[in-house]
Amino acid sequence: MELIDLIEVKKLLANSKDCLVGVSGGIDSMVLLTWLAQHKDEIGVPFRAMHVDHGIHPDSQSWADMVSSACASLGIPCEIKKVSLEGLGNNLEYAARRARYQAFCESGADTLLVAHHANDQCESFLLKLFRGSGVRGLKAMSKVTPCWYDNNITVIRPMLSVTRSQIESWGERNGVVNIEDPSNKDSRYDRNYIRNQVWPVIQERFDIADINTVRSIDHLAEAWELTTILADKDLQDTAMEDGALDWQKVKDLGHLRIKNMILRILDRDGVYGFSVNHVEQFARGLASADMDSRTELRLRGFSMYKVGKRIRIGDRQQHQQAA
Repeated sequence: MELIDLIEVKKLLANSKDCLVGVSGGIDSMVLLTWLAQHKDEIGVPFRAMHVDHGIHPDSQSWADMVSSACASLGIPCEIKKVSLEGLGNNLEYAARRARYQAFCESGADTLLVAHHANDQCESFLLKLFRGSGVRGLKAMSKVTPCWYDNNITVIRPMLSVTRSQIESWGERNGVVNIEDPSNKDSRYDRNYIRNQVWPVIQERFDIADINTVRSIDHLAEAWELTTILADKDLQDTAMEDGALDWQKVKDLGHLRIKNMILRILDRDGVYGFSVNHVEQFARGLASADMDSRTELRLRGFSMYKVGKRIRIGDRQQHQQAA
């Protein structure tokens, strides 16, 4: 059985002109790179690799050399990008990720291929679960999505349904060279704790937990798609000519559909990292309000408020000045 579905990859890359493969040097990204190199003529889209050297580990230069050498042997153009984490905050994990994606997005490519796989998906799901996320969060990663750092770049994850054991077996059969970042063993980080301490216990008891968890995540993604379709219809049906929402029509939807509609707006506008409880309270407030009530939702630069029969999105002062 083929590791990755070639037909699906060709469809995913159909609109791509310049593909960049993010290569850390770990087994996951090296397997993805090797598989792409083996099928590059069939895929028919030019791609190149980038390895980001964060300069954190003393062996980072030798890791970069290994990636560069492997790319040369595979006939894949490769850029080694050294980055600085200075000024990106005290959270090392976040700073490294931000610097890495900045380098990817400034490469000039329109598509970024990354090696996230089924076990990464399970870890993301558990992290979201423990943080009390809703459907949008629990559906975890998508195979195709705009990049969080730059929405003009498309991120594609061809191995999202492939398990870590499948990747390791394929890598061994194909002689894929790779490095193991020792920071992956540091269970002080939440994701590493799940990977090293929690998931092995789950998999020992439920041997296909990764496959079934990914299947459930796919169901959640379908549920989110359906709620999105409903929310878009509700937004269309309650829209007023001046861009506001008609509060009287919104009120008739009930607080669950109002909440769903607000979550859709936040997703559309790229607002993340907020408390769903605040959205819940605002939705209930709109459902129980009267004509004279005033209520407002403020989240990370996003504002939504009711005045009279109108619900507006954006800065209140700007709307007052425009009026």
